[in-house]
Parts: sequence; structure tokens; C-alpha cells
Amino acid sequence: MRSTLSSLAVSATVILLAASLASCAYPRRTTSLSPVRTASAMTTGPGGTPGDVFRFTAVSATLNAQNRGATQWDDNGGLPDPVLRVYRDDALVWESGTVNDSLHPEWNEAAPRNIRFPSSARIRIEVWDDDELGGDPVGIWRGIGLPPNARSGVDARILLEGESYVTVRVDPPQPHRGVGVRLFEVHGSDLQIVEVEPFSPAARADLVPGDRILAIGGQTVSQLGSQRAAGALSMAAERQEALRVANAQGAERTVTLDRGYVWLIL
Repeated sequence: MRSTLSSLAVSATVILLAASLASCAYPRRTTSLSPVRTASAMTTGPGGTPGDVFRFTAVSATLNAQNRGATQWDDNGGLPDPVLRVYRDDALVWESGTVNDSLHPEWNEAAPRNIRFPSSARIRIEVWDDDELGGDPVGIWRGIGLPPNARSGVDARILLEGESYVTVRVDPPQPHRGVGVRLFEVHGSDLQIVEVEPFSPAARADLVPGDRILAIGGQTVSQLGSQRAAGALSMAAERQEALRVANAQGAERTVTLDRGYVWLIL
């Protein structure tokens, strides 16, 4: 009985401690973004188009009637369920949706963000049969940088190892208007940065995780209040309102964000 009561007491203490920690957590928010869809987005200078960032679309593929082992794709004679994957330096960057039972899949699916393809990076474009039991490789393209025939705005048909073909398209990247603070915490007297988009006004102003925004446009975060301060941060680049910022060591500086673009990347 005593052991049971002791266990209950410990459990209650753990629950109270967890609740206490949860109540101390600071709310997290992100700054707003709006897509830019006009030709004027392709600019140079601050916020101009990054040279190695593209909008990537998986278009379609033509697959062999048999798998690479010269046998049927499925034990019951069914067709493959193709999915396309993009790797950069051996890390999976993006995976398309699956097209069921097709030797001629048509994805016509763009990655949700722009993809960075540095000219020195090891790139792999792979097509797999997305089998419930683990999947089988259909074919792979390997190279340094993008395939040579992948030119902006053109469907590029690429021969894979395994003699299947895949068609992809790269286009100029999609820009956004905004500040580029991906995530921040709302504290009583400051907004603490947690994540920054690498191609953004915030990044170009050298804002980094751990920086604390103390004032926006001459008003402190305490004066603005949490709601208005969060909104003011989202509009700081557009309004050209200076930010007073303290780094993790407490040193303060004042920065004004440029009005260039945010380029969301994978």
C-alpha cells in the first residue's frame, strides 16, 4: 500500500512539474509572407535571384515494362507505383507524391519550396516503385549539379540508370515579400529569434537565432505589446522601420532590413 501511495505521489509530482514547465513556455510565431508573381521579381542586388536556386517540378516518366531484375514489378503482375526523389549530397531534399499502377506516371508536381542546386553538389534524381513492403529502385540519375539539359523553363528528359526516363523542369525560383524570420518567441520585453530563412532580409541583416528584438520603429516591444510587436516585425522591411537588436551576449545594435525578396528553399 505504501509503495502504491509513493508511486502516486511521484506521478503527481511529475504531472505538476510538466504542467509548470508548459505554462512557462513562450508562444512561438512566424512572420507573414506573400508570394510575388510578376516578372519584376527577377532582380539583381539585395534580394535578387540566387544563382543556384530553382523551382523544381517532377513532370512525368516512362518506365520499363519489367523491373531491373527483369521480372514483374509486383508479384500479382501489377504495375509499379512510381515516386520521384531528389537528393543533394546524399541527403533527401524532396519526394513527390505517388502515382499508382503506371508505367507512364504524370506527376506535374512542383516542390513546395525552391530547391538549391549548387554547381558543386552531388545530385541524385531517383524514381522508385513505392511498394508497401519497402519499395524497389526504378532508376537513378547521378551528377554534379543539375543535369546538363535541365535549362530554365524547358522540360528535360533524363535517361536513368536502368534505361527508364524521367522528365523534370527547372524554372526561376518563386520569390516572396516579407522579413524572413521563420520562427520567433514572444517574450514580455522582446521577440527572440529562433529560425531565419537563409535568403531573406533578416539573413542579409545578419539576424541569427538567439538575437532578441527589443524595439521596432522606435517603440519597444513592451510599449507595442505582443500582438502589435509581432505585426510590426512582419512589416518592418516594407515600412523600413529600424530594429533595435541584442545578441546572445547582450550587445545591442540597430539594423534596417532591405526591401528585397525572401527565397524559400529546401
